[in-house]
Amino acid sequence: MLPSAQVVSFAAPNPSLNLRTREPGVSQWLGALAACASAATFTLRVRVSDGENVPALTDVVVAVVNVNDLQPVFQRSNYTFVVTENTDCSLPLGQVSALDPDLPPSVNQNILYYLSPDEQRNFTIDSRSGQLSIRGCLDRESAVRGTMTLYPRANDEGGKGHDADPATVQVTILDLNDNYPHIIKPPQSYAMVMENVEPHLVEPVVIELGDADSEEHGCPCSLEFHTSTPVHIRDKFTLTPLGRSRYRLSPVAVLDREQQKVYRLAFTARDNAGRGGTRHLTLEVGDENDSPMSDGNSSIRVYNFQDQFPAMVIGSVQVTDDDDHDRQDKTFQVDASTFLEVASHFKVDLYTGDITMLRGTPAGTHVLRVKVHDNFRREMAIGEATISVVALTQEAVTHSGSLRLANTSAKAMLRRVETGVEGISLYERLKKQIARIHQISETQVDVFSLRDAPGNSGVDVRYNCHSSPYYTATRLNGMLLRKRQQVSAALGVDIPLVDINACLYEALSPCGGKSCQHTLRLNITAPHVVSGASTSLVGMDITDDYACNCGPLEPPPSVCYPGFCLNGGVCRVKNNTLTCQCLDAINYGPRCELLTARFERGFAWYKPLMVCERSSLSLAFETNDKNGVLLYAGPTVPSPWPDYPRDFLYVILRDWVVETYLDFGTGTMNVSISIEASTLRTFQYVLTWGEGGVTAEVIDCGINITNENQDPCRKTVPLARFSNNPSYLLNVQGPLQVGGIAAMVSFPQLADSYGWTLTPPSTFLFSGCVLELRHNDRLYDLNATDFHKYTFQPCDAPRTSRVVLGRQSIIIILASLLSLLLLVVVILCLARRGKKTVSYPDLDRELVKETMGGTDLEGFGEKDVTHFDLKFLQVTPDGFLVGDENEGTLPDVAQDACQRLGAAPLAAMPEGLSIGDFIKENILKVDQEHQDVDDVRHYDAQGDEMSAASLSSLASGSSRSEMAFDYRTDWGQRFEKLAQIYRGESDAEDDSEYEFPDIPNKPSNSLFFPDNKSMSKANATEAQQTVSSSSDPPPHSPVTVIEGKASSDPPQTAVPAKKDSSLREPQAFSLQSQGDPQEPACLSKKEGDASSSPRKKDTPTPQQPSFSTQDSNKPQTPPPPSPLPNRRQVSTRPPTPSRYSNDSAVTTITNLYTNPAQRSATLGRKKPLLGSSSQATKDDTNHRLPKDIYKPRSAEKTAPPQPSAEKKVEPRDSITPIATVKSTKGIETWC
Repeated sequence: MLPSAQVVSFAAPNPSLNLRTREPGVSQWLGALAACASAATFTLRVRVSDGENVPALTDVVVAVVNVNDLQPVFQRSNYTFVVTENTDCSLPLGQVSALDPDLPPSVNQNILYYLSPDEQRNFTIDSRSGQLSIRGCLDRESAVRGTMTLYPRANDEGGKGHDADPATVQVTILDLNDNYPHIIKPPQSYAMVMENVEPHLVEPVVIELGDADSEEHGCPCSLEFHTSTPVHIRDKFTLTPLGRSRYRLSPVAVLDREQQKVYRLAFTARDNAGRGGTRHLTLEVGDENDSPMSDGNSSIRVYNFQDQFPAMVIGSVQVTDDDDHDRQDKTFQVDASTFLEVASHFKVDLYTGDITMLRGTPAGTHVLRVKVHDNFRREMAIGEATISVVALTQEAVTHSGSLRLANTSAKAMLRRVETGVEGISLYERLKKQIARIHQISETQVDVFSLRDAPGNSGVDVRYNCHSSPYYTATRLNGMLLRKRQQVSAALGVDIPLVDINACLYEALSPCGGKSCQHTLRLNITAPHVVSGASTSLVGMDITDDYACNCGPLEPPPSVCYPGFCLNGGVCRVKNNTLTCQCLDAINYGPRCELLTARFERGFAWYKPLMVCERSSLSLAFETNDKNGVLLYAGPTVPSPWPDYPRDFLYVILRDWVVETYLDFGTGTMNVSISIEASTLRTFQYVLTWGEGGVTAEVIDCGINITNENQDPCRKTVPLARFSNNPSYLLNVQGPLQVGGIAAMVSFPQLADSYGWTLTPPSTFLFSGCVLELRHNDRLYDLNATDFHKYTFQPCDAPRTSRVVLGRQSIIIILASLLSLLLLVVVILCLARRGKKTVSYPDLDRELVKETMGGTDLEGFGEKDVTHFDLKFLQVTPDGFLVGDENEGTLPDVAQDACQRLGAAPLAAMPEGLSIGDFIKENILKVDQEHQDVDDVRHYDAQGDEMSAASLSSLASGSSRSEMAFDYRTDWGQRFEKLAQIYRGESDAEDDSEYEFPDIPNKPSNSLFFPDNKSMSKANATEAQQTVSSSSDPPPHSPVTVIEGKASSDPPQTAVPAKKDSSLREPQAFSLQSQGDPQEPACLSKKEGDASSSPRKKDTPTPQQPSFSTQDSNKPQTPPPPSPLPNRRQVSTRPPTPSRYSNDSAVTTITNLYTNPAQRSATLGRKKPLLGSSSQATKDDTNHRLPKDIYKPRSAEKTAPPQPSAEKKVEPRDSITPIATVKSTKGIETWC
């Protein structure tokens, strides 16, 4: 039995379909039903009877389901609209409509209308209504014959169905008189006339005018010189009308190319309505070979890609020649001075001078010298070409930045512009500016491609920067965009484009509103050559390619190649599939991409996001704070040019809410998702967008479900409709910044510049880890960044410790630093008080043995300390301290000794002796310290055999009554130690290493000259007469003793003194002091005898000392001059040797710096005796001493003598007073 109602559904793609059943009546009825398929549903009532019982009735409902099998059709195939140029701007043009045959006309057809990308430059169409509008204004002259044709398209099912055949829309543009005439002939407004040709022989230039407007607004036209044309230019040419908008231009004077090569003539052109404007004609003066030729230089730079360039012409040989078109008169040959290795890599064409670089030329600088012969002028010159070959790698091209320079050309960039003496091209200045942006050297910048942009809009430039390794294109383009205005101002050229990539500009994209990928295609078989006047550039021929998809551009490789595995991974082949063996399996991806990175309030730049129709972006993060920037992709500067992309993506964490701000250029959208406030877990964030809207999700966000919010971890918002045509393509020009944002302008400024409908908020930089950043199928390598700050890879890299300081901690630290500073100051003060500024180990050891000091108090210097004062060795002959502020006399008992008869006279210390700050500091110490001292005399030197370390061994406990002694014969109780050391019975061999020659008792008037055989007797006699005329010495002239041997210093010529027979004792006069001549000086003589005569003040002639001895058998020699430097000159007398100057066994000022080992070695050598007294007397008669007297036994050579007796003493030749010599060893007392 049949049910009461039965519904039958079937598809009816064809109305003629016949439906059959086993019952004939039903079959026929269903066939008719199928033929009437216009109805959506059909109801059939079926009656069934068996002939015996009551018939049964049932209803059968048939529903016909429509199938989209027909394409839509435009209601009209042709549409025509009329507009006026430059008047009807941004207005609705008309409407086109289409119907879907699969649907009734009365219902919504669900048809989507669109235009091609090229048509969208001037027109727009509403995607739902089909309303056409004009974008901007239309120009009749830009259209072909004043008309424009469009082909709008339609697609049913909302763009997912069939496309309709496009309709034809013709737009007629009415003309306005908005153009003035232009030059049709000569072509490109260029002509040439030869130089050095008489005007009547020159072929004139015919100028023909035309007008782009319609005939009613066009020619006939007129032409005349512009009012700004200089008079001297007008005087050289004449302009004659020929009719029908034609004119003849002829020179009236002989033109010379060397005087001016090109004339840019300005004219005023007017149409029949009087509308006029300025037109220019370029007139070049033809060249003749009439200028001399000289040597020249040229530079060629070749960027050889992977050493794969074939043999090719890279430039030509250049010489200095004012003639530009005389190359047919020249021949070129490689000069013999060129290295054979260079000549083997290059060839020079004999007739053109073209330089061919052969395949396999190594990188480096090659200098090619070529002989150039001018066969017409019979001249020869050398053309030197410096060829720099740079190896260009695949990485250098891939990591390259790009920009466009406006209003210039590739050749113009290589042309040198004179700035002072040396010309600098725009090419070189661009390299300098790029190097300055990245703070690197110009040699690290390679501008390897210059190509004229389409439409003569400028030059497209490609460059790279290599430090180690190459800088990424993201960094190059991003940094240049930030410094674009400064670079443009420095170059004097506008930069209208940075990062040449048409995918970033949706209106200009070659893929229209679809996915777009930008790639570079290299042509290594035909490099791009740009030749300038003296500079050539051979670079890569690079073409921009675009693919309208987001997938891989090439199939997966099957063979390992360098670079397939990243970050040190090793490529392996398994089952014909490439795999990578990475450092570990936790932090690295399939191709060893680094998956983790830690950000400590920093940022990192990565490659921009691709332009894809349906995109997804995902990342995982672990945060240490409730606020932070996760990522940003968008503009970093205000809009630099009108079409700059305004799209951006901004994801932040603010108060434990993940906020997403997104703008596709049609309005700003915001999606916010709250997450669990936890720093101990990982959050997974996913963002997807497409034509259906924007969806943000935080997987397992940790927020509970409520009635109001059934899915708190996922939110979707529709696309913003800022215009009638919403977009869902993210066109971002700029780096993908993760973890933070580098310094840039504020978001309010960017929102105002780009017209964002929402202003993104600012927040702190991110602190935490970012894991697995992925865009579509592309897994980001978080180690692929070269511009970052406070970024550490991987996430588990060692952390830098952070210390949070409070107010109390800062106060404690400051107090501690202040205390430490005070402690350092105290230590420095104490250290300076006890500081020994000059330390010489040998000197300190010797001074401990012989304590020296000066004081008028008793008992000074009896401590084993370093209190000694050498300033008393710096005295003038008349007893004054050299350099003393009070200019006081010698404060020592030695001053009293000078007044006693027979006492040892004071000896003048070599002037200028100074041990610097070392002595001054010790003087201050001695003066400031109170000393309990006994009576002690001041001794300047003691014997080298002194066994005691100081004078402390001298008894000082006796009373003053015990001190009565005969100081001439007995040294006294207090000086027994000195008496043992210096008693007269001591062997002379033990006292000094020098032998003293026998000197007559009678004083001699002989000259004190060193041995010089070249000196004649006449010179000696003349010198003696000169000296004999001098006055007698003053009565109290200081006398010193000559003792010791001459030093190895160059001998100085002495001046003879007047003979005085009244002297019974050997005596010698010291130099007159610079002080008052009336002050007493020391005189050494025997008991009660004195011989002196007054001396006038400022006597110009110095006194020459005579010498004698108490014992004629004891040879005596004048002492050598002191070798101490920086001696101050107090007289004009030549220096006199000192006894202890070269005696290393005696501790004196001159050998203080000699170590004991050297002196011991010197004492060990035996010295032979000098000549006899008779020989010395004989030498006295000849007014000279034997030269052996001046030569120590240990010396190997005698210094050359100075023969002149009247030689002027230079200030550097300081004067050394001579000393008194006794027959017994004693103490030298210096005045």
